[in-house]
Amino acid sequence: MTFDIIEEQIYKDLACDSIFEDSQDAYNRKFGIITEGTIMAKIAWTSDLLQPIFMEIFSKIFAVGIDQNFAIYDFNTSHRLLYISLDFLFFETIKFKHYLFVATEFEIIVIDTQQWCVIYTIPLLDTYKKLVITGNNIEIYCLNGTFTQYEIDVIPS
Repeated sequence: MTFDIIEEQIYKDLACDSIFEDSQDAYNRKFGIITEGTIMAKIAWTSDLLQPIFMEIFSKIFAVGIDQNFAIYDFNTSHRLLYISLDFLFFETIKFKHYLFVATEFEIIVIDTQQWCVIYTIPLLDTYKKLVITGNNIEIYCLNGTFTQYEIDVIPS
């Protein structure tokens, strides 16, 4: 996969899928193009200082997050599998078994990678710091020192 920054007019002229929803076009200040093999998709976001974070989940299936946007895009089929307009700022994505943990500023969104759907949201008591997976246990740490613990097999759905 390659990622290149492009000009706004080039973004608008491209006849390919947008990774995120284009409903916030007026706020977007950065634009890019993602290429995987012969397939292209475009991306737009608001932050001047941040770059999107990409994670290959399966062969040619990527998670992409930045600002308050998160999506999963399948370059095998040129199709967006999931888009989430986040309530809080995106921090990182962690894959474990058939789950994705999308960490935002004040919550963790749990996604099932077999169904491509959100199965649970874990609210946080303070700003997210890190997520640690040991065996089947998840520990979610916040900046104020609090942490929450879950067992992977008993995450409510």
